[in-house]
Amino acid sequence: MTKWEKIRADYPVCNNAAYFFTNGGGPVSSPLVQRATALFTELSEKGRGVMPGWDHQANEVRALVGEMIRAKASEIAFITNTSQAMILLYGMFPKHYEIITMRDEFPSSFVGWMHNGHTLHFVDSDDHNQISVADIAAKITPATRILITSHVMFRTGFRQNLKAIGELCKQHQLIHIVDATQSFGVNDIDVQECNIDVLIFHAYKWVTAGYGTGAMYVSQKILDQYPPQVMSWYNVDYETADFQSVKDYTNFTPKKDATVFEPGTPPFVNILLLGEALKYLHRTGVPDIEAYVGELITYLAEKAAAQGIRLLSNYPQEHLSAIQLLEITPTQNERIEKNNIQARYKNNRLTVALNFYNNKADIDKLFSALAEA
Repeated sequence: MTKWEKIRADYPVCNNAAYFFTNGGGPVSSPLVQRATALFTELSEKGRGVMPGWDHQANEVRALVGEMIRAKASEIAFITNTSQAMILLYGMFPKHYEIITMRDEFPSSFVGWMHNGHTLHFVDSDDHNQISVADIAAKITPATRILITSHVMFRTGFRQNLKAIGELCKQHQLIHIVDATQSFGVNDIDVQECNIDVLIFHAYKWVTAGYGTGAMYVSQKILDQYPPQVMSWYNVDYETADFQSVKDYTNFTPKKDATVFEPGTPPFVNILLLGEALKYLHRTGVPDIEAYVGELITYLAEKAAAQGIRLLSNYPQEHLSAIQLLEITPTQNERIEKNNIQARYKNNRLTVALNFYNNKADIDKLFSALAEA
């Protein structure tokens, strides 16, 4: 049994369907279900007694996230989703800081910033859904201070060249904020190499950690220069580290590391399950996953060409992602549904989201259904 066959066996969804819906939400693995059962069993038996061990394990997860993106553990905060992370960033930056983002972005990248009074400038994709660094650069003015982009556009599957954009941000001294929800776990990301100041991911897609957990990297440079405005009891330091021994809770100072973005009691179960999923990915090797999924992307393109089906995500190699788009008819989609193939279909576009539990047989099943008379 190959490594990829073993992984596939760990995801029961593969026994029930050809699953191409990771862009909407990834399934969880059997090992993660076992870990969840163990955690709730421990909580039922120990109650509050779990806290010392769970707190230590959560910090190990924090360190693992940092290791995976080449950051310090002190620069990692746990979040529940991308929108919550963005909300935590509002107020950190002066309102006169103008923002560049992409027209094809998920709304969490711009709605809150607009509502909070920032001026945003949108970069349009071309007729082939591609975004050029030159077009991004053309939007920069002396008032531009922040650039927000997804690593992979959620609807088109176009993957940004984060290194090139990071160089542009460095050149113009822009704060580089990246939403990696559509890529984390399937594409290797180095925040240092890509000059990323803030990286956010919700782990319910390619990380396959379930809903309501993720992480945010904030560079120490940003933490030092732009203190967060959202404060509560948990993200501040008191006169003593022993909370129960504090005499005056009104005497506090905001924490100096990324835990300042964790204002209340952490969702420990979700964090530890995130750790379980990340350890699984880390053992497998994200670069290996990226290469394997790349082979599936190539195979999908070959099958589409052989059947004369238009591939809408036929981008240059550096811009390919695990989100692939096929142009098909409603009748063809009905065949897909009858053959127990799960994928998003809207506006004559079938989104085929590939992950490490998929294989060529899944793709063969898809194109066999598309070819049915």
